[in-house]
Amino acid sequence: SVLVEFDEFLALVEVPQSEARALAVIERARELQPDTPLRYVVNTHHHFDHSAGIRAAVSEGLTVVTHEANRSFFEDIVARQHSIVQDALARHPQPLTMETVTGDEMYELSDGSRTLQIYRIVDDPHCDAIVMAYLPRERILIEADAYSPTSREAPFAEVLLRNLEDRRLRVDTIVPLHGGVSRLEDLESAVRKASGLPN
Repeated sequence: SVLVEFDEFLALVEVPQSEARALAVIERARELQPDTPLRYVVNTHHHFDHSAGIRAAVSEGLTVVTHEANRSFFEDIVARQHSIVQDALARHPQPLTMETVTGDEMYELSDGSRTLQIYRIVDDPHCDAIVMAYLPRERILIEADAYSPTSREAPFAEVLLRNLEDRRLRVDTIVPLHGGVSRLEDLESAVRKASGLPN
């Protein structure tokens, strides 16, 4: 998870893996900035390791931001009953509030102090409805599964790089949700290596 701080609110990118982890991440975000309300969770895509905390986030009143193609999936999982072993949402029912990235258009969270732009990663074979988050002033990209610098293979790196170039996003730092922080040069090197070109 990545916490993005605005003057007026906070936004988490991803509440992954489980309810326990999601609730711990939400609690920690609120501890770090107790005077700023946590309002949003940006979900990159519906795969379980990135969406397992969505019911917990909804139970905490967070607005889910994701691609429109994921809407019915999240509506379904939030509507399901947890009656034998109640989870956080069953114990604290809240309606699903969702805002979506439409098609290939850019979605933006901003309060004047900071801007977070959210884009679909076009033609990503890993997931057709995957999004990335970009902080234009800071030139930071937050992404999941498109490029993992600690992985020996980078099968989707070329698609990610092409999306950055096509959208003319000026990226210095990449914050992958799998692996450590890296630089744009690392992504470019991974693409060259995957293409069999010399670094």
